[in-house]
Amino acid sequence: MISDTMPYTPETIGVVANMPLRIVQKGLETFSVLGMIDQDEGAVFIKNWAKYQSEDKLGARRESDRKRKQRQRDSEREKIFLPSLTTASRDSCPSLSRDVTLENKEEHRLEDTTQEHLRVLFAGTPFLKILDSELTSFCKTYGEQRLVEAADVAAETWRRRKGDVGNPAGYLRSFCVDLILPGWYVAFETRNAAIQARERENAAQEAELEELRSKERAETAARNAFWESLPKEDRQRYETSARSELPSALASSLTTSCVETAKFLAWEDALRSQQDRVGGADISSCLNE
Repeated sequence: MISDTMPYTPETIGVVANMPLRIVQKGLETFSVLGMIDQDEGAVFIKNWAKYQSEDKLGARRESDRKRKQRQRDSEREKIFLPSLTTASRDSCPSLSRDVTLENKEEHRLEDTTQEHLRVLFAGTPFLKILDSELTSFCKTYGEQRLVEAADVAAETWRRRKGDVGNPAGYLRSFCVDLILPGWYVAFETRNAAIQARERENAAQEAELEELRSKERAETAARNAFWESLPKEDRQRYETSARSELPSALASSLTTSCVETAKFLAWEDALRSQQDRVGGADISSCLNE
């Protein structure tokens, strides 16, 4: 499975295995005829899977993949509602007059910063319609910290309930007057830190997956290079061995699939030979080439 709900298709198997689609399709047909796989609603199931894999490790991997996908979905939803402070637009912040005093300038800068933070909290909600002058008035009346908390709770409450807000400023004022933090509420800073942590984790997992793909591509290239280096007689011997594993009625019609199977047989023999060999040529050099 690519994810909890999306099975591999012949096309995606071909991409991962670096094989032409027609070979993958013929291979699946062959495995199905031989009773090696089952197919249900597009998903491919390998029979006697427990013989080839550790069920405990497989279950743990599925659970890990499920949790990773859930974290990714949560992160994407929160990105929509909670854009990073570093990407917030400052266009809505009023410019400072050149002739203001230093004291007024510092006070005005504080108000600008608060308003910018509020715009971030309001992203994607009707509260973006509230004027800067109204927010400045609320800040002076109820205090900066209370206004920010009320704005965050109001925005998160709306995201949970949706619906129309006829008077966004009045709605926000009601939260400022009678502020009660719901049990589900998590502060913006905590949510933002969690998002960044999940993004780092997703990036690390994606890098690990790309490394795995790179190794698979390298192994495929090495296997093909090794096959081409074999004498013609050896390649014919492996192809004959691959055909012998198929029913006679199918062996003649699946020539390409037999060749691919023969490549795997030759590669596995070479790896076993390398493990038993002391000194001599190392097949891993194919990977470097």
